[in-house]
Amino acid sequence: MGGREMMRSIAIRAGRAAAGAFLVVLALAAAPAGRAQTVEEFPLRKPVSSASAPQTIEEVVYRQSSYDDRGFNRGIQKISVPTLTIYQPAAGMKRKGALVVCPGGGYTFVAIDREGYAMGRYFSERGFVVAVLKYRMPDPAVTKDGLPLSQQDALEAMRLVRSRAGEWGFDPKRVGILGCSAGGHLAGSVGVLGEAAKGTRPDFVVLLYPVVCMEPPNVHAGSRTRLLGVNPSAEKVAAWSLERRAKAGMPPYFFIHAKDDKGVPAANSELFAAALREKGVPVELRIIEKGGHGFGLGRGPGSESDGWKDSFLAWLEKLP
Repeated sequence: MGGREMMRSIAIRAGRAAAGAFLVVLALAAAPAGRAQTVEEFPLRKPVSSASAPQTIEEVVYRQSSYDDRGFNRGIQKISVPTLTIYQPAAGMKRKGALVVCPGGGYTFVAIDREGYAMGRYFSERGFVVAVLKYRMPDPAVTKDGLPLSQQDALEAMRLVRSRAGEWGFDPKRVGILGCSAGGHLAGSVGVLGEAAKGTRPDFVVLLYPVVCMEPPNVHAGSRTRLLGVNPSAEKVAAWSLERRAKAGMPPYFFIHAKDDKGVPAANSELFAAALREKGVPVELRIIEKGGHGFGLGRGPGSESDGWKDSFLAWLEKLP
């Protein structure tokens, strides 16, 4: 999951849009007439450059396998300006709610295509306003014991999306968050940390093969190191082990994980789901036999990993 497996990179300067520009219209997705989606990107925070927070050179890495439906599998590294890319359903389509999407990448990069933009296209075609989050990587040397940069960005994404409910035409009480792998840890932690009074509490949480545990034997060691540092204290490890943070009143959670996941064991989802149920939190846990790690929207028609989307949508329809 680290940068070593990446083959080729193109460096682009973060924040290259004109200073002060808040809205950038990117494109109309190629789709049949009447189903066109609008796609817009918003900087989540203003670019900051100082001695303590120097501007970095953002890198886009073209990975050579596991392409999405458009033939891409890019990873974005060295992010200093977090953004939201907003996918709007076609005009006239009923809005079912909004979904903030947190791609994975081991807290090293953002897997923006398979676990980001592809999700935006898919769920906006089904009536959701989808906000794909390009978040900053955690940096324990900068934040010390404070909130990691990635979690700061995800909470702000929730707040911003909910604040646009009137403008974008969805119910502000129907805003969820979805995350994959380390992005699943990020989304899951927003379910723990979010506050209704601040607009940051999600109304539902969807986790695909999430990193949850920060302790052996189920820890994804790379994600823990990048989130917490090389030798985190026992208190910090416990604080960021999501299965230890379950509490009454948290939003409903939907999990999908494969038994044959060799990157992040399915026990991550199982332990968190069990802890939530013990606290009375509504949970849907689906453990499939095959799918491996990183299957995104699924490994193709007929595959076991392909069915989670319909299961999730059916589960969501049943929520109060």
